[in-house]
Amino acid sequence: MRFLTLLLLSLPTLLFSFELIPAVFTPYNSDLTIDYEKIQDYATFLSEKQNITTVFISGTNGESLSLSLSERKQLVDTWAAQTSLKIIVMVSAESIVDSISLSSYVSKVSSSNPNIIGIAAMSPSFFKPSSAQDLIDYLSPIASASPNLDFRYYHIPSMTGLTISMTSFQTLAQSQIKNFKGIKYTDTDLFTLRKCVRNANEGVTHYFGKDEILITGIQTGAKSAVGSTYNFMGPLGYEIVTSFFDNDFETATEKQDGIVEVVEAWGDLEGIPAQKAIMEMVGMDLGRGVRPPLRSLTDDEYSELEQSLKEIGFLD
Repeated sequence: MRFLTLLLLSLPTLLFSFELIPAVFTPYNSDLTIDYEKIQDYATFLSEKQNITTVFISGTNGESLSLSLSERKQLVDTWAAQTSLKIIVMVSAESIVDSISLSSYVSKVSSSNPNIIGIAAMSPSFFKPSSAQDLIDYLSPIASASPNLDFRYYHIPSMTGLTISMTSFQTLAQSQIKNFKGIKYTDTDLFTLRKCVRNANEGVTHYFGKDEILITGIQTGAKSAVGSTYNFMGPLGYEIVTSFFDNDFETATEKQDGIVEVVEAWGDLEGIPAQKAIMEMVGMDLGRGVRPPLRSLTDDEYSELEQSLKEIGFLD
């Protein structure tokens, strides 16, 4: 009975350890150079307005592969200089030389900035590994360049085109990559995610990367979520999490529909420029620009998106 009482007392802490981590955008000046000065305000906005404690930088939403290595290193320096948020850095580049260089740089910066807590890397998208072991061989030197930081594999087959089994990969990663701590799982194949969760070693946890179906990621066993919409819907995301763990699935589903409606509102527009426009609408102007081949929203597209968001009550 005493054990049961202690368990019940600790239950809220266990349940609400699920964290929402925004994949942050890169702020640009009008000439598409990076506006590093915006980052402190951005960090404050996420912390104070969105209930965020950790960010995922230099990833897909940050247009990482459209940035130079030197720009990405300066982004690491600038994010590390703010003190309100913990940081996970995506270090992949198409060149493994650049990936290792950035990983090593992050490790060095983290020695004097404990708010940097991890790195992530994905597969290259041009020359691709052909087996789970090939993927391990590619990632190992990148991970080992930051031996003091947690390493996660960024699984995003919609972008990389890589179809290697994540269960086979995880089995190898757990034995061959010393600082492997899990997968940032951006895919709708929940059966495979569940198998990865069931076969994870102690200390290995998975992050879910599909905001529109956050509920299913939680139910499948992910321990945190990384996504773009948590930049401007962090409180709503946490309402989903809270309702789910309170067993109020009707409310959790209703709140989940709120994210779905916002994603539907930008329709055929590219997700990154549309969401950067939304950031401006909610008071955090990061510049509407995106680097080619992405295309910024026109003024008409911006106005149409704003009207669509007003119609669903998002901007009330």
